[in-house]
Amino acid sequence: MDVIPGDMVVNAMMVAMAAHSEERAQTIYHVTSSLRNPAPYAILADTGHRYFYDNPPRTGRNGEPARLNKMRFFSTVARLSLYMAVRYRLPLEMLRLVNIALCGVFSRRYDDLSRKYRFIVQLIELYTPYSLFKGCFDDMNTERLRMAMKKEQDSNNAEEYYFDFDPKSVDWDSYFYGVHIPGVLKYMRD
Repeated sequence: MDVIPGDMVVNAMMVAMAAHSEERAQTIYHVTSSLRNPAPYAILADTGHRYFYDNPPRTGRNGEPARLNKMRFFSTVARLSLYMAVRYRLPLEMLRLVNIALCGVFSRRYDDLSRKYRFIVQLIELYTPYSLFKGCFDDMNTERLRMAMKKEQDSNNAEEYYFDFDPKSVDWDSYFYGVHIPGVLKYMRD
């Protein structure tokens, strides 16, 4: 999986702009982790499970935590879509029909489950291009830029490395747990 924290992308952009401010030529930089520090799905799955175990979503009327199961991974969108249709969409449609037949008795429950289903579908649509992508990007230009910046910083006796965009420095477990998952939950709400 090729993931990179947004602040590293911004840092690389700022360093690239400073390094090429006097040039007219264009250099392409891929800020990527796929070669130097890939983020395996197993880490995302384990970290996600641990995050939701430690921070269970509250779903019941009394605020009781949701039941937590291990995450499932699918190799194709078609398999995931089939699973979602059989496991969730079909029962949701049956609830809708029962709700209509009973003059809206289950409207609140249907609306709540439908909203949750749409949220999950949104997440699937958001992550599909990234999660099923099998390519790797050449990041040699970015590595050269990083090394040149580090060399200049070292020659100026700078004590801190201000514009870090080294993918090897990312602790994926910590990043997913402390930044990525909470950010998705915060900004993907209805």
